[in-house]
Amino acid sequence: MSRDHAFATQNKFPEGATVVGIVAASNKTPVTRHTGDVEMHPTFLTLANIHSEVRMKATAHAWRCVAYVPVVEFEAPSECQLILQGRLWHKCMNKVFVNLKTAVKIGHFMPDPYGALRYGFTPLVRWQGDLVEKQSIAVVAKNASPVSQAVIKQFGDNFPHPPRNGSPGEVWAEPQSTQ
Repeated sequence: MSRDHAFATQNKFPEGATVVGIVAASNKTPVTRHTGDVEMHPTFLTLANIHSEVRMKATAHAWRCVAYVPVVEFEAPSECQLILQGRLWHKCMNKVFVNLKTAVKIGHFMPDPYGALRYGFTPLVRWQGDLVEKQSIAVVAKNASPVSQAVIKQFGDNFPHPPRNGSPGEVWAEPQSTQ
């Protein structure tokens, strides 16, 4: 969220309201090793206005775990696993973030560090995760970019590939020609 984007976002909200940017993060993590290899996606939230040096110190307790999303193996063909797991993840995130989605649309009164009530809006300004996590969230194959329609053979070329927009079929579409 750049300075210009932050000001543009702030200007969309009523006078006196403030933007309380939210940063989320997740990473698939093994929960058990010897008793079934269970994996989860722990999901964490923090505020965007906390300085990154403070936010990244474990002793600062700036992050809060808000959900553990299961990684499930479905009784379905292997080519459907990625899509079904991605669908489950998104359904869970819709339930976890229902209040934040409401607060970004209509706002919510919340206390500031001094105890005064402020009218705030909570847009998600960043999602942190490694490449595998972002590919899982975007429900794309392991050889595809989670943010553009480029595939691994096209990584690093000079051609600007179109961004992903969630359209059906773009996940498995053949790569576009660079000529």
